[in-house]
Amino acid sequence: SMPTKIYKSCVLHPSKSKLESFRLTTVYHHITGTPLQGAHDSVIDVQAQSTVVTSSQFIKFIDKSQSIRSIEDIFSRCDKLEMTKKMEPLRLVHLPWKEVSRENNITWEPLGIDSFEGAEAG
Repeated sequence: SMPTKIYKSCVLHPSKSKLESFRLTTVYHHITGTPLQGAHDSVIDVQAQSTVVTSSQFIKFIDKSQSIRSIEDIFSRCDKLEMTKKMEPLRLVHLPWKEVSRENNITWEPLGIDSFEGAEAG
């Protein structure tokens, strides 16, 4: 595991920017000076993320060691076990659905009329 360093010289660090949060809408507005219109639309969110990541305030920090951390370095073993437990379903799925497991590995294909391929899709 590589050592981590907190880079407080970034102008987006809360001590310098006074950002309320690191939500995309908040950071985008701080960087561009305009509110993010249409947030939660996947295309708009990707464009906004690209704007943030390529901004002069952020880009020089992109390859710093803290931005290169494996999931194992972020969460402890106990945290990962707890998340795995919470992600497991609490009860079986209801009919007509079928529970998928290693033993009951069901595959499914949409009907041709329901597929989204070709000129007559969807």
